[in-house]
Amino acid sequence: MEETIELRQLIETVLKGKWLIAGLTAITVLITSIFSWFIIPEKFESKATVQVANEVQDTGVMSNYIAAEFTPIVFVQRIKNPSQMNEELKKMGINEEIVKENLKVTNPSNTNLVELSYTARSPKAAQEQLIMLIQKTKDRMDQSVKNTLNELEKTYTSESEHLSAEIETLINQYNEKVRSNGLPEVLIMQSLTASQIITPITDTQMSALSKVDGMLHNELLQIQAQIDSKSAEYRSVLDKYQSVKTGLDSFRPDPFIRQIVEPNLSELPSSPNKMLNIAIALIIGLMISIGIVFFREYWKNSTPAK
Repeated sequence: MEETIELRQLIETVLKGKWLIAGLTAITVLITSIFSWFIIPEKFESKATVQVANEVQDTGVMSNYIAAEFTPIVFVQRIKNPSQMNEELKKMGINEEIVKENLKVTNPSNTNLVELSYTARSPKAAQEQLIMLIQKTKDRMDQSVKNTLNELEKTYTSESEHLSAEIETLINQYNEKVRSNGLPEVLIMQSLTASQIITPITDTQMSALSKVDGMLHNELLQIQAQIDSKSAEYRSVLDKYQSVKTGLDSFRPDPFIRQIVEPNLSELPSSPNKMLNIAIALIIGLMISIGIVFFREYWKNSTPAK
């Protein structure tokens, strides 16, 4: 019975303050509506999905350098670099600056996909700026690989020049020993071709050959072996240089970064969520006004009698 009386009292208290509740709630909803429609700027969101794959094609000696650069993690870190991206915006004549809230980047686990969303004051601006961010990130990754390959090309060029000088020095040493010991000139040719050549030799040269001792023979063999070894290194460096040179001239980032979902043009603003704001304002207005009504009733009933 007591519960029925208490419930009746609660209802009566609410009914007594119904106009206060309605008024405060209406004011709260009105203020929120004004802010949502006329004060808080609208923002539009453009979304895209990018695939970053580093095993699209066989690139020989370049594969390690491409695999190190073209990864989802590197793409995410580069596109989230605010200083570089703001610099690109300024080049486009856009005075806005990218903040963390504008650009959202996620890389789902165990995938090579990167999901992007970008908000701006208009649908077109959001789409264009997201396209620009993706393209500039791709360009920077492309330039990073090319810079590495340029350095690699210089390294191979320097190494080949060094090996060439070493081979030339060894050949000169070999030829000097051949000449100083009066040996047949055909041995000079063999040091260059690494093959056996049959050609007539004079009696003098035959006599010189017969006097070659084991020490001289070993010295010639050692120099010849060094020439062969350095020549093999030289050919290997030339192959790597040519591979890098060809790859540098033909390298393009497009196979490694592909847009699975193009940046879209949003039709409706992503924020503020006007209906959600009004719903929240309605609930808050009711809670505050009902609280005031009950406090007013408590204050009235608890006034001490004179």
